[in-house]
Amino acid sequence: MKIALFSAVAEEAGAWAPRFHFTGIGRENATRSMLDFVTHHQGEDYTIVNVGTVGSHAFPVGTILSIDEIVSAGSPFNDFRMQPTHFQLPPALDVPHATLYSSDSFVAPEVYTEDHLALMKRQAQCFDMESSAAFSVATSFGIPYVSFKIVSDNLDVTIDIWRERVVELSKKMDGYLKKVLENLNAEVI
Repeated sequence: MKIALFSAVAEEAGAWAPRFHFTGIGRENATRSMLDFVTHHQGEDYTIVNVGTVGSHAFPVGTILSIDEIVSAGSPFNDFRMQPTHFQLPPALDVPHATLYSSDSFVAPEVYTEDHLALMKRQAQCFDMESSAAFSVATSFGIPYVSFKIVSDNLDVTIDIWRERVVELSKKMDGYLKKVLENLNAEVI
């Protein structure tokens, strides 16, 4: 099995960074990066594995999640749900499953009104800024997509605090990702 590892930024990839492809932050950057990658790998058989950080109101910082569903939102005309594929993992590697809300901005109280934040929290347990775009490109090309995320904050920090935490959290994700790839006997492209 061949796997292409993706993350928004190198800090999220930790020790695996040399084997990752980076999209940059935000849906527009993710779309461009994913389109470039899949265009250069047409005809190859592989799965995209998206790894990174998420904010969450439902899970503590440091929790690794498997994403079951992505809500793509940000404006009323593009609110829809997507369901990624999943690897069959042994119970020792099993982690909580979550719905992810993918928007165009960092999710924090100073960005969204209290009412809109409450609506978002009813729709999902975690939040990022790239997943809906990455998933959309992958599925448009018929490429399986899997996503593992680690909780970096509880929607209560600034982007600067996220930057401080992400390096340490990536170490925990490194260990989990190593076990997943060993279990799958996967080749990273």
